[in-house]
This record gives sequence, structure tokens and C-alpha cells, in this order.
Amino acid sequence: MLHDLQTRLMLGIYDKKYANVAFPYIDESGNNSAEQQLSIYRTSIFGGLKKALVETFPVTKQLVGDDFFNAMTGRYIARFPCQVQDLNDYGESLAEFIRDLKHARSVPYLADMAKLEWSVNLAYNTKIQQANLDKLSSLSEQQQLNITLHLANGSSLLHLSYPVDKIWDIHQNNSLQEINIQKTSLYLIIFKNDYDVVINRVSEEQFYFLTCCNNGLSFVEVCQAMLKTCSEATLNTIFSESIQYGWLQNYTG
Repeated sequence: MLHDLQTRLMLGIYDKKYANVAFPYIDESGNNSAEQQLSIYRTSIFGGLKKALVETFPVTKQLVGDDFFNAMTGRYIARFPCQVQDLNDYGESLAEFIRDLKHARSVPYLADMAKLEWSVNLAYNTKIQQANLDKLSSLSEQQQLNITLHLANGSSLLHLSYPVDKIWDIHQNNSLQEINIQKTSLYLIIFKNDYDVVINRVSEEQFYFLTCCNNGLSFVEVCQAMLKTCSEATLNTIFSESIQYGWLQNYTG
């Protein structure tokens, strides 16, 4: 009974076409009708979710302006009702929603920016994990081959089509610098290093190595995959840099 009540109320709040299914569950003893009360609930919920999206996607908002962002997120909220308790976790599908949105095509890099900002949000809200790679030297060569390497908690690997990391930097620094937005092939890792969120550009080979690690392959399987496309010297360099720059922070096995 309670689940049915909640379902009908949420359906009526998120989609005006179904407002009538919620009316029987709303007390009309006060001064406002069921429709008016539902509208108040809707305004409150949509307002809270829009505020959360503004905080998570500030550069995306800046690129299109307040009015467009407000209208766009209203449509997003109606299509993707909030299913999470922590509003920091709301907005995961916004980038794909933008990619399919006809009215957003005038800013072709908007979806990439939303994707970047969501990854920054994930990293920022991730708990710091104690690194253990300093213990690798205590393992035998055979043991090292069988370990699984792990990226820093909350890391994201992104293959994007526009240099949105530069746009993001300009926004963070309040710079008036102009940037030439040309379509390209951009590989990024976004992660948390100590208490700071870091955005690093990586090469295609580095990206492939990190993706193999992130997919749960053992170290020997990662090496086998990499050596099909690069030399052993290149692999050793990528492995060393991945530890040096903090992209890899833990292992298991």
C-alpha cells in the first residue's frame, strides 16, 4: 500500500500527464486543491534537483546560460526522476541526455563537458583510499605477474571529442583566455590525489593500459595485451609513470 502510494505520488510529481493518479492520495482539507498541492511539491522537488545539478555542472551551465540550463535540466529531471538519497549522486545520465538533445547541438562539446564535470564530481566525493603499491617490492616476480592493479578510488577514464579540460581550467581560474575549440581525440584520467581532483591528459597507449587495469585483468594479462601494440620499453615506461603520477594506487592478489 505504501509503495503504491509513493509510486503514484512520484509519477504525478515528475510527469504532469499523470497528475490525476496522485490526486486521490492528497488531502484536500486545507485551502489548496490537490492539483495546487501537487504543483507545490513538484516545484520544491524540481527546484532542489536543479540546484544540485547547477552545483555539479557549473561550467556546462555557463556554456549555455541560465535559461537554457534551467529548461534543459527540467526536462532531464522529468525523464530521470531522482532515485538516490545523496544529491551528489544525481546527474549521472546528463551527458548522454545532452548528446541526444536536439537543441544542444549548437554547442557540440556540451555533452563532453557534462561528462567531464560528472567525473570530477565522482572523484571529489570519493573517500581517500590508502595506497599499497609500496609493498610491491616484497612480492616475488611470479606473485607480481598475478596481481590486479587498481586505479585510484573514484577514477574515470574518458575518451572525448573536444578539449573540454582546457575550458574547465579556464573556468576554475576565472581566466578570460580564449581557446580554439576544435574536434579532436582526447584521452583523460580524472582522479583524486590526496584531497585534490586531478585531470590529466594521457596518450592512447597509456589510456589502453589503464583501461586494461580498470577492467580487472591480472598484470600478466595487461602486459600480454599491451605488447601486441607497443614495445616492452614503452610498457615499462607507462607502468612507471602510472605509479609516479598516482593513476595507479593499489593492487590485490
